[in-house]
Amino acid sequence: MRFPALVCAVLSAGSAHAASISVESTGPDTPAVVVVQGSFEGKDGEQFFTKTGSLTAGLVRLESNGGSLVAGIQIGETIRLKGLQTLVPAGARCASACAIAWLGGTQRFMGPGAQIGLHLAYNAKSEQGSGVANALLGAYLNRVGLPYSAVVYLTQSVPQSITWLSIADAKRLGIEVSPLDSAVRVPDAPAQTLARTPPPSPAGMPHPLWQVP
Repeated sequence: MRFPALVCAVLSAGSAHAASISVESTGPDTPAVVVVQGSFEGKDGEQFFTKTGSLTAGLVRLESNGGSLVAGIQIGETIRLKGLQTLVPAGARCASACAIAWLGGTQRFMGPGAQIGLHLAYNAKSEQGSGVANALLGAYLNRVGLPYSAVVYLTQSVPQSITWLSIADAKRLGIEVSPLDSAVRVPDAPAQTLARTPPPSPAGMPHPLWQVP
């Protein structure tokens, strides 16, 4: 999905560094694994589309504290368009824009202890929710097949708080999520793995997530 330049500028979080996106081959007869790590920034959606251009199947492994809402939506839509699966590995965190991308998977997996968090988009100056951003967010969640009850649940948090999704909540809301089977083998991520820290308190995320300037 293409966004007007003005909308992209408004909804980007302005991350200092783009996410690391790499395609890992697991063998000639097995689907590729796409590893996405680090803060999402405005051009990461296009970068992801380019790097996965030749894929017709695969698994997207996600680990990020968040970033640009536009990038998260674009990555999620590419994932859905290509029919890719998504995974947050054991003990990893995928929050904010990262969780939005994860929801795009045709099959979604959570490893043991994985942390998947969502929250409202908000204005960095007023600390109030952004109507434009949250309208785009709600429309995207509906396009990837989430029922209205799930859309309401995932966007009900107040600005600067976060909702951590559990397998039980996902099942109750009709969001298809599978716990990662111990038999599923996923290549290790590159050396620059994110530090895996306990989930923050609702008012204490590690850095601003998909804020609107």
